[in-house]
Amino acid sequence: MRKTIIAAALSTMLAAGFAGTASAHVGNRDNDRYPGGNRAEASYLTPARNADIRRDIYSLDARIDRARANRVISHQEALGLRRDVRDIQQTYTRYANRGLTVTEHRTLERRVAAVNSRLHSEKRDRDGRRY
Repeated sequence: MRKTIIAAALSTMLAAGFAGTASAHVGNRDNDRYPGGNRAEASYLTPARNADIRRDIYSLDARIDRARANRVISHQEALGLRRDVRDIQQTYTRYANRGLTVTEHRTLERRVAAVNSRLHSEKRDRDGRRY
C-alpha cells in the first residue's frame, strides 16, 4: 500500500515537474531567485541546511563532553553549557516542526555561536566557576 502511494506521488511529481519546466522560463525572473520559483517557499530552508544546524548542535554537545572528560572544564561549567545546548535543541525541535525560516536559522546559528564562545572562554579561565 505504501509503495503504491509513493509511486503515485512520484509519478505526479514527475508529471508536474515536466509541465512546470516548459512554462517556468517564460520570462519570470523570480525563478532564478527563489527555490522552485515560489517566493513563499523561499523563506524555508533546504533539508541540507536543516542538517547543518543539527550537526552544529550535536558537535557542540560532543565538544562539551570531551572538554569535561579531559578535565578542561569543571562539572558545574559542563552542566551550565549542556543546559544551554539542551535549550537550543528544544528550540530547534519547535522550529523544525513547521520548517525553519531564514530568521529561525539565523537565531539558532547565533545561539550555537554564543555557546561555542562560552565554551572557549570556560576552557581558558581555569577557575571552575560558571561565567
